[in-house]
Amino acid sequence: MKQEKVLDAILRSSAINIAARGFGYIKNVAIAILIGFNAQTDAFFMALTLIGIFFTFADVFDSIGVPNLVRAREESRERFLRLSGLLLTFTTILAVLLIIISIFSYPLISRIAIGFTEDKKGYLALYFYLLLPYLFLNFFFHHFGAILRSERLFTPYFIGELIFSIFSCIFIGTGLYIYKNPAVLPISLSMAQVIATGYMIFAGKKHLRVAFFMDNTTKEILRQFFYLTTLYGVGHVFTIIDKAFASILPTKCITALSYGLIIASVPTGILKLGQIVITSLSEADAGIKKLNFYVKKILLISSLCAIVIFIFAPILVKLLLGYGRFSHEDLMLTVDAAKYYALSLPCMFLWPIFYRWFQIKNTLKFVFVVSIVSVLVMLCADYLFVIRLKMGIIGIPLGCLAANITLCVFSYLIIIRSEKSRIP
Repeated sequence: MKQEKVLDAILRSSAINIAARGFGYIKNVAIAILIGFNAQTDAFFMALTLIGIFFTFADVFDSIGVPNLVRAREESRERFLRLSGLLLTFTTILAVLLIIISIFSYPLISRIAIGFTEDKKGYLALYFYLLLPYLFLNFFFHHFGAILRSERLFTPYFIGELIFSIFSCIFIGTGLYIYKNPAVLPISLSMAQVIATGYMIFAGKKHLRVAFFMDNTTKEILRQFFYLTTLYGVGHVFTIIDKAFASILPTKCITALSYGLIIASVPTGILKLGQIVITSLSEADAGIKKLNFYVKKILLISSLCAIVIFIFAPILVKLLLGYGRFSHEDLMLTVDAAKYYALSLPCMFLWPIFYRWFQIKNTLKFVFVVSIVSVLVMLCADYLFVIRLKMGIIGIPLGCLAANITLCVFSYLIIIRSEKSRIP
């Protein structure tokens, strides 16, 4: 397969991701129309949040893989193949360990849903365990995705995401229509992940090998793993805090927040800039000029998207979801969530670029402090908006906005200071 240029990849991937988002839209419409928002959908989206704790590690290996594989590819083909084998070994070990840990830690992490009734907790446990195959296979999906992207083969990776979107849409739509049982949702995601991961393995089959060795690169990967777990974990911690406070709110709020975030983050899902830019940044050794180039473009695009979604959220939500069992209450809750989550769009675009800069420059230790501060800001903001000011569902995305601004502003200040210190 022929290597792709970044601009060509953005154009192709945008077209593919529009199609993937289209199937995602149909999938979510099917849920809203066929079963509406209820206690079981709240439990499903909470189960996805709990599973997301372990997805942190899949994302970490995905992000570690690309920069190191790019450097290995530039050294020699043999070096590249050895490193890809090492990463597959690590991925397999990690996937097995985390499945075991997730099973035994469920009684503890399920307490995150502090406001759930006993009925909701029962649904939550069932859906969590049904999502375990989805979790396990996702590690391998991301591994082969990193291999392909490191060789500038972006399109096959996004085709894999499209395949997942298509089959999850088919399974969810058909299953809910026939059975009207929300248990269809986690089962469908797991089944779709089997097919999508099978495609990714086929696309990267020449790299289907394992290896193990210890050298400076291996030690550096392990060191990066610790810091990147913290960085990627921030996003999941944000989601966990959101869902924990949302569990205190009335039934339907968790589902509405999930739908609102899906709608608000449509631009990030279509463009996928972070997953493409990492290759270009790695090749340029994360130069400040290259970074600022992307920052300016991203701020312009994301701000326009945020304004459009904030203004037209009522029309968008009604047009996308306002059918069948999707009630007026569901509509109003989702509109509020989408409008205020949209305010975080610039940060949603910028943060993946910033942490990849830190990763490439091996200055991740500075971001650890920023991450902790951002989490504390979110806790305080959610407590203020939801508990003290009783702002209801709006308080959750506003707390997210406060944390995201803290995360991005402090990160960029550290980048500027770091670059100035390198100037003789």
